[in-house]
Amino acid sequence: MILLDTSFLIDLLRQRKNAIDKAVELVNRDSLATTYVNIYEMLIGVYSKKDANYEEKLKIIENLTEKIDVLTLEKGSTIKSAKIGGELMLKGEIIGDTDNMIAGIALSNGIGTIITRDKDHFERIKGIKVEIY
Repeated sequence: MILLDTSFLIDLLRQRKNAIDKAVELVNRDSLATTYVNIYEMLIGVYSKKDANYEEKLKIIENLTEKIDVLTLEKGSTIKSAKIGGELMLKGEIIGDTDNMIAGIALSNGIGTIITRDKDHFERIKGIKVEIY
């Protein structure tokens, strides 16, 4: 299974060619997932726009995420996320809580590959292979 990060999902919704090409490749390669943390990040983008058609944008996000597994933050992934965040803090390499949680959820579910534009964040995490597009 491969985890789709927020940057990839947003680029896919914006129909950017590089994201579409990567999605075509991924469909034939492995099962796909994202997390509710990624959905949260996308929704912040929706609600941070004035006069946006919120219902339409929510439906678009819902339609996209219906096609893939959406993973939750549970006890094990919470502990893994905190461990990732703490270890990075000790090294002075803080990446942010949401990326810690995304990585923790992925690793707790046996996922070691993340598709993202944020290579510099996720490549700091042991056990995560980053694929850019």
